[in-house]
Amino acid sequence: MININEFVNEHVIKRSKSMFFDDLEKNHGHLTEKTKGKKILVIGGAGSIGTSFIRSILPLEPSELIVVDINENALAELTRDLRATKGMYLPKDYIPYPIDYASPSFKKMFLKRKGFDIVDRKSVV
Repeated sequence: MININEFVNEHVIKRSKSMFFDDLEKNHGHLTEKTKGKKILVIGGAGSIGTSFIRSILPLEPSELIVVDINENALAELTRDLRATKGMYLPKDYIPYPIDYASPSFKKMFLKRKGFDIVDRKSVV
C-alpha cells in the first residue's frame, strides 16, 4: 500500500520535512504558551489548508477545537482521520459543525460558546 505522505514528500514537494520545521521547532515553547488550553475556532477547516493548520495546532493542546465548514463530507473525513492518527492529541471538546459561517446557526453557536481565544479563517469567500 502506498504511503501518501511519503509519496508527496518524495515526488511533489521534494523534501522530507516542512520548510517551516526549523522555525516551528525554534518557537515551539512560545507557540505552546500561546495555544495550550485555548479555545480555537477554525472556519473553513475541512479543506487542505485548514486541515494542515489543524494538524499543526493540535500538538499544542488547545482545550477546545471547533471546526466550521459547509462541506459535511470533508468534515467527516477530517474527523475520522484525526481520530485514527496514532498519538494525535484531540481535545475532549472537539466539534465539527457543517454550517455556513454567515448563517444564524453559526451566530447562535458562537454566542453560546462565548467567543474563542483564537479564530482562524481558511478559504472563506
